[in-house]
Amino acid sequence: MKLKMKYLTIAIFNIAFIFSGFICAKSSGDSSPLPDKRPDDIRFSYSQNGGMLYYSENIFISKDSCYYKINDGGSVTRVDFRLSDAELDKLYEIFKDNDFDEIDSYEEKVYDRGGESISLNWKPGKHSSVSNSGMNFIKDSWQKEWSACSNAIEKIGKEQMEKQKKDYIITFDGSLLGKEIYMQINRDVVVPKSMLMSESDQESVIQKIVRLSPGWHNASITIGKSYNTVKINADSTKGLFLKWQNDSLKHEFLK
Repeated sequence: MKLKMKYLTIAIFNIAFIFSGFICAKSSGDSSPLPDKRPDDIRFSYSQNGGMLYYSENIFISKDSCYYKINDGGSVTRVDFRLSDAELDKLYEIFKDNDFDEIDSYEEKVYDRGGESISLNWKPGKHSSVSNSGMNFIKDSWQKEWSACSNAIEKIGKEQMEKQKKDYIITFDGSLLGKEIYMQINRDVVVPKSMLMSESDQESVIQKIVRLSPGWHNASITIGKSYNTVKINADSTKGLFLKWQNDSLKHEFLK
């Protein structure tokens, strides 16, 4: 009899433990259910970080203001924009249809991992957040829904950034002709590693037109074994003039 009571007590304890664990698991979630209709004051926040890499992206979207900002190694570009009610409704519908507030994740001990995080906030105390960054990983069963939401908000940011890009002229003086040059702006290659050559004998300079978004950009130019960096402000200048003088690279800005 005592043995039966002992097993019964253990069984009751285990059931209680499992039930309490279930309650804790259910109550530990901090996401509010998404309303059927887009709240007028909802705010979308998207962030991406590069882990050990000095790189980050931030997208903020609300009824009153929106922006997309990129920090690439300290070079910060930003565009501000507005979305119509119809565009906000469409974005919210994607999050609602993909059950953003129910997307599940798990933790795994990793270090220096970058990734993406998205949060929605509306009304006092109402919010829903999901992270696929650091030690947080989206479960396989929710990858499709997560991708639909993250792709939707990132697409808006990139489209707005592309709309506000302007032509920026890079001019290479004749003193650089025949020299081995490699140039990139941020992560985009402007001139692949090659000898700088003109297409005809009549050309005294070579020009490259690149598209730059508002803000600061890092240009890196390698001439032979000489490595040079130039910070470009696409808001206050329209072009960059490069020339070789006294065995070193010189530059001027065109305004």
